[in-house]
Amino acid sequence: MARDADAGSADNAQAEPMWLMPADLREPIAERLIQAGSRWAGIASFVVALGAVGLWLLG
Repeated sequence: MARDADAGSADNAQAEPMWLMPADLREPIAERLIQAGSRWAGIASFVVALGAVGLWLLG
């Protein structure tokens, strides 16, 4: 019985290091590219909206 518990904890120890890795390395490359594209699209839309408000205030 104790031997089974030790074997189970050894399996868990080998399975756990995945949560220690940074999130960037755990996610697939396609997901990271989608997130990066979405981030840049959000930044670009913010800049465009800021410029539009600036033009509206000047005009």
